Amino acid sequence: MPLRPSVFTIALRNAQTSLPLALALILGMSATASYAQSTTAPIEVRTAQGQRAKAPLAWRAPDAARLQFTVQGKYKGMPYQTKAQIDWLPQGQRYEAAQEVQIPIVGSRRQSSVGTIGPTGLLPEIFIDRARKENSATFDAKAGQILFSRGNEPAAWVRGTQDRMSVFFQVAGMIAAAPQRYPQGTKITIQAASSSRVAPWTFTVRGTENLQLPAGRMQALKLEHSSDSSAEDNLQSALWLAPGLQYLPVRIRMQEDGGRDELDLKLQSHTKP
Repeated sequence: MPLRPSVFTIALRNAQTSLPLALALILGMSATASYAQSTTAPIEVRTAQGQRAKAPLAWRAPDAARLQFTVQGKYKGMPYQTKAQIDWLPQGQRYEAAQEVQIPIVGSRRQSSVGTIGPTGLLPEIFIDRARKENSATFDAKAGQILFSRGNEPAAWVRGTQDRMSVFFQVAGMIAAAPQRYPQGTKITIQAASSSRVAPWTFTVRGTENLQLPAGRMQALKLEHSSDSSAEDNLQSALWLAPGLQYLPVRIRMQEDGGRDELDLKLQSHTKP
């Protein structure tokens, strides 16, 4: 029986403008990321000194969770407020994660990832991105390809490659399984597919912080992502993962265009779906 869809809700743009890159990253679009072929390891961990980690990859599935957030943001300097929800649904050796963007006046955007759970993490089978149109990436392990509905050239399938939804839970499960392996300065790079291509996404571990959130005070491990300073988007983002919630995200913050576009999600509540 297929797993029930779940959601991740945020708000942002008017109908006459393109999705800002800060929102695009949190939605998994990463529009300006470079293409990555199979010659690049799908998951790579490097120490603060730049050495590649030699320990075998370990992964632990977080329990099923529904996370609700308050959201504050700006688009082209104009502030807005809304709410967000993330659902994570592991079930035996399978999982589903999905997100739905509620855009005021315009409508909604939904993304979902479905696949299996292996010893070292998630093995996506299909990633769907649906707004005005539906686009997808299909992970065909037998054919050794990732196929894109937009007609882009297929990418080589390599075991461990994620999609732009599953990547959050892949990181969470890696750190939950062996938090001592990810001290401050560690870099985690994961190849992840959008609905049009595969590109690397690198997180740098910055250390533990005490956060005051709508859900209360809690400790969380901060990870940062920054685009190349020469890139057009100049995107800055941060992700906080809470040990008390099996390293699921409790805060997500994005900033680009010199701060004119911002997005800040803070945990309001967490329950079992």
